[in-house]
Amino acid sequence: MSTRAERALDASTMLAAPARAAATLAGGARGAARRRAAAAAAARVAVVRATSSSSSSSSSSSSSSSSSSVSDAAPPETTVAPSTPGDPRGPPAAAPAPTPRAHAVARDSPLFASHPLFASTTGGRVVADLALVVDEIPLGVVDPVSRVERVAKIVRPASEDEVLDMYVELGLLDRDPYWAALWPSSIALARGVAAAAERDARCLRATRGSASARAAAAVAGKDACDLGSGLGLAGIAAAMCGAREVVFYDREPLALQCCLLSAELNGLDVSVSGRGTASGGGGGGGDEKSTRLCDAETFDWNAVPADQRTFDLVLACDVLYEPGMAAPVASLVPTLTRRGGGRWLLADPPNRAPRNREKFLELVYENGKRDGWGGNCETSEPRREIVTHRGSTDEVLLMDFIIK
Repeated sequence: MSTRAERALDASTMLAAPARAAATLAGGARGAARRRAAAAAAARVAVVRATSSSSSSSSSSSSSSSSSSVSDAAPPETTVAPSTPGDPRGPPAAAPAPTPRAHAVARDSPLFASHPLFASTTGGRVVADLALVVDEIPLGVVDPVSRVERVAKIVRPASEDEVLDMYVELGLLDRDPYWAALWPSSIALARGVAAAAERDARCLRATRGSASARAAAAVAGKDACDLGSGLGLAGIAAAMCGAREVVFYDREPLALQCCLLSAELNGLDVSVSGRGTASGGGGGGGDEKSTRLCDAETFDWNAVPADQRTFDLVLACDVLYEPGMAAPVASLVPTLTRRGGGRWLLADPPNRAPRNREKFLELVYENGKRDGWGGNCETSEPRREIVTHRGSTDEVLLMDFIIK
């Protein structure tokens, strides 16, 4: 076990790359946000270096009990959501107090041994190599059985900065650390999903579960995709509120591992290569096929497979914050959406990148007109939602459109 001074010196040596990373990004095309992020990481390394010499001078008098293994350290009792300089999405929603010992919960999960996704790593790392916490997010609807508000439990890294430092250390300068934060758009989308599911339930009760009501439902009994899922809050909400299956899509394996750990923590069934369930309790409700099954796959929307499956419901938030995202996301509308009633629910801050959103909608209709389905795209009026979470209030735009 190393002393505090040795750990500081090791960190200084291992993280020497950020200074070079910042210089590389400054001359490259990674974008202003990532240049600022790399510069921030380099600044943190400078702090480590500055403290290294003072720690070394006192190391000989330090007792061995003053040092501890990082992997054995207990997670903090409270966590303030970190803010990465230059983040194009603005500040994340303030984090609620995490559930104690969430890191131990993650390490004990049977998913690490049973689900193939946990064999995927980022530079040899899995999500349990990060300190993890659990946020509890109210969904704004009441469970019909318990008569209490539904609450989604979301596993996430305790610090977005730790994820950023990991990427810089590994030289993965094109990776986006922002998946590790809980964003207002994800909360708004999750609550929008829960509200839509509640409307489904009322309609199904009023029509005694008629075939037309089941077909028109937005969430209940549907196969859903959480696109660019990040922590997967919207997909978790869909599964908790009656979706038949939810698949999380993201290019970052660590984000997807968080999604599956969250599914497990919420009592949802997790698929293992289509062989049934690995954990969870089925979520309750629905018919035999409505078991709230969750799965996750790494997904690159610039390299979509030829045999890509389609979904009844596609959920997406914060996927339009860079200009280059409008075209690939628009191309996914016919690729991911089931014809004859497939639906998209999309959340985006209204004032952050309105031109990107306008370009996305233009491309959706242009692609549809070119490919012969444009006249079958029905778009409802976007609605503005206010998210107040832990003292932070943000406005989010929710968009809903159907491919008929």
